[in-house]
Amino acid sequence: MFSSDQETSAALNSLTTVVRDQSRPLIMWVGAGVSSWAGYPNWLDLAAEMHSKFSREESGYNKGLSSQLLNEAKYPQLFEQMRIANQHRYFTFLSTRFRPQVTNGVYKRFIRAICNLSNTYIVTTNVDEALERSLPDHSTIQRSDIECLSQLLHQRTPFICKLHGSVSAVESMVFSQCDYDSIQVDNVYLDALQTLFLNATVLFLGYGVRDEYVLRRLQSSSVGRSLFGTGPHFIVTSEERTELPSTIRRIRYEPEQADHRDALQILEIIADFVKSQPIQAAQEYEEKTYRSKSLYYIADLVAPGKWSTSQTISFAPLEGEGQHQAIVGEGYVNDEIEFYNYSALHDIVVGLLCFDVVCVSIDHLTSAHELLGSEAFWIFVESGSLRLVNPPSVPAILFADIQSPIGNLGMMTPSNNNSPEEFSPISISERIRKQIIPIKGKESEAEKLFKILESTVFDMSGVKQFDSIVRKTLGALTNPSIRSMLGFSLGTPYTNIPKWLSFPTLRLAKVISNGIICQNIQASSARMIFGSEKLASVAFSSIEGKEWADNAASYVLTGRFDSDIGSIIFRERSLLLKILQFRESSVGENFRREVAECLATDNGSQIVTAINAGLTQALSFDVLQKAHDQFSSGLFIHRDTSSAFTPVVWGDLRNSDARIARWRKRSRTMLDEESKRQKLGPYDECPCGSGEKLRFCCQKALS
Repeated sequence: MFSSDQETSAALNSLTTVVRDQSRPLIMWVGAGVSSWAGYPNWLDLAAEMHSKFSREESGYNKGLSSQLLNEAKYPQLFEQMRIANQHRYFTFLSTRFRPQVTNGVYKRFIRAICNLSNTYIVTTNVDEALERSLPDHSTIQRSDIECLSQLLHQRTPFICKLHGSVSAVESMVFSQCDYDSIQVDNVYLDALQTLFLNATVLFLGYGVRDEYVLRRLQSSSVGRSLFGTGPHFIVTSEERTELPSTIRRIRYEPEQADHRDALQILEIIADFVKSQPIQAAQEYEEKTYRSKSLYYIADLVAPGKWSTSQTISFAPLEGEGQHQAIVGEGYVNDEIEFYNYSALHDIVVGLLCFDVVCVSIDHLTSAHELLGSEAFWIFVESGSLRLVNPPSVPAILFADIQSPIGNLGMMTPSNNNSPEEFSPISISERIRKQIIPIKGKESEAEKLFKILESTVFDMSGVKQFDSIVRKTLGALTNPSIRSMLGFSLGTPYTNIPKWLSFPTLRLAKVISNGIICQNIQASSARMIFGSEKLASVAFSSIEGKEWADNAASYVLTGRFDSDIGSIIFRERSLLLKILQFRESSVGENFRREVAECLATDNGSQIVTAINAGLTQALSFDVLQKAHDQFSSGLFIHRDTSSAFTPVVWGDLRNSDARIARWRKRSRTMLDEESKRQKLGPYDECPCGSGEKLRFCCQKALS
C-alpha cells in the first residue's frame, strides 16, 4: 500500500493530473528493481556474487581493495577491479547472469500493467532483455541511437531505450567505472537525457536515482527553465530520500513483501486515468498450479429477513465530559442493495460444489446454520467441508462528539462489558454458544458438536498483520482511483473521514481486513458482494475472471448456467446430502480440482486470491457434463420442478460499478443533510476540513 503521508497524496494527485491532461508525454524509467521481478539480480547481489567468484578464482584480483569497495557500495569501482583482473571472465559472468529467465507472476503483472497503457515510452538502465521479449511491438533503441528519442516521442511511437546497453552486446553494458566515465563525456547521450527531462514527465520505477550524471542533468534542466520549471518528475520509493532534486516528487509505499511488488500499483493507478488501447504482450507458457486444499472464504453472508449492518455507539470519554461517537459496520441500506439477484444459500452451495473447504465468518454462524439447516450444517462441519473464521477487531469511525462532521479511523473489539475499565473480549467459545442455542435435553450432545466446531475455527484475533488495518486503509485512500470511486474529494485531508463517507471508508477497511484473512488462511477465492469486489480488485490488483464458478455450479445441479441454485436447495433440502455424496466422489474431487486450476488468481498481485470465484476460462463441457451426470444419477429432481428453476443474472458479480455509484448517491444525500444542519451554501467552506468551497470540494466529488 502507498504511505498515507501528505507528500505521497499530493504527488499521486499531481501524477494523475499529468496523465489525464496528457500535456506532456509520460516516460517510464525502469531500473534494476523491476528486473529483479524477472529473476535478475540487483546491484548488491550481483556485486557480492561476482566478488566471491573473483576472490576465489583470480590471483590478480585485489581482494582487499575490492572488499572495501563492496562494503562502501561503490559498485562501479568494484566492477572495474574485476574487469582489470580478467576481462574475459568479467564479460562471461555478466552475459551468463543476464541470459533469459523464466519470469514470475510479479513481472507478468508489471508487463500486464504496461500493456494497459497506450504509447508507452520506456527508458531503462537494465541490460537484460526481458522488456524487449515481453513487448515485441516496441521499438528498441540502443545508446548509440539515443538522439532519435525526440523524434519517436513526437511521432508517439512506443519505444524501449537501453541507456546502459544490452547483454546481447556485452561491450555496450555499463557496469564498471570506465563505462560510466565514457557516458559522462558523451554529449549526444547527455543532451538526449536533458531533452527528456525538459519535455516529458519521468516516472522512476525500480530505480534509485543515484547515478551522478542523471542527478546533474535533472538539476541543470530545472535551471534552464527557472520561470516555468520542468517536470514534474516522480519516483516510487520505500526510502526516505531527502537529497533528491526539487523537480522529483516522492510517491512512498510501505513494502508488505520482500519483492516490493507494492510499487506496481502506480502503473495500475495510471491506467485508470488514461484513455488507452491495450497493447498485446508476448505470450508465455502459463503453468497451472493447484493447492492441496482449495478454500472459499465467504466474506459477506446476508440471510433473508430483518438485519443490520452497522451500529452507532455513543460513549463517555475516560476523562472529561461529553459524549464520543463511533460508527461500526458497513451500513448497507436497501437503496444500495438488490436482493432479487442475491442469495446467501446460493453462495454457500457454490462453495460446497466447487471448493474443498467453505469458510464463513463466525459473525455469520447463525445465518449459515439456519440456511443449511441443523442436520446438513453439522454434517459439513464434521466432514471438514465447512469452517469458521474468527476475525480480528472491527474498523470504526470515531468522532470527538456526536455533532462532529469529521472523524478518524480506528479499531474496536467486541466485548462482554460496556465499561472500558472492565473490558474483556468475547471468546470464540462464547461467540459460538451465543449464536446457536441447543434444545432443552440436548445440551450434552450439542456441547460435543460445539467443541468440534470450535476446533475448526481459523482464529485471526491474534494475527499481528491486523494491527495495520488502519494504516493500510489510509494508505489505500491515497490512491486517486479509490478516492474517486468512493467519492472523496482530492482536497479532503487524507486522515479526515467525513461522516457522510463513514460507510464507504468502513467498507474499504473491511475489504482490507478480508484480504489479510485470505492471506492467512490461504483462501483460493473470496466472495464479496454489494460492490466490495470492485474495491478489492483495485486495492489488491487482482485480475478479473472471464467466467464464473457460479455458472459451473449451476450446470452441475440443474443442467443450466443461469439458475439460482440457492432457491432450488431451499425447496429441496435433501439435495444438500446429495452434495455431500458428490463431494466425496472421484468426479466431485476432479471437478473441484478443475475449478481450482482455472481460478483467476495471480501470484504477482497483492493478495493471491480470486475475487468472487472468477475463472480465467470456462470449464470444459466434458468436465461439466460428467459432474452433472454424477450429481443427477438417481436424483429425484422431478420434471414438474424443473420449470421452477430460477434464472438469475448475478449482477453483484458483474455490475459492481453501478453498485458503488449508489454508495456515492447515498453519501451525497448525507452530505446535503449535514450542509443543511450547518446552514452551509455551495460557496461556504466545505465541512470536510479541506479549506475549499463546498461546491468545488465534496459536492463535486459526489456529483
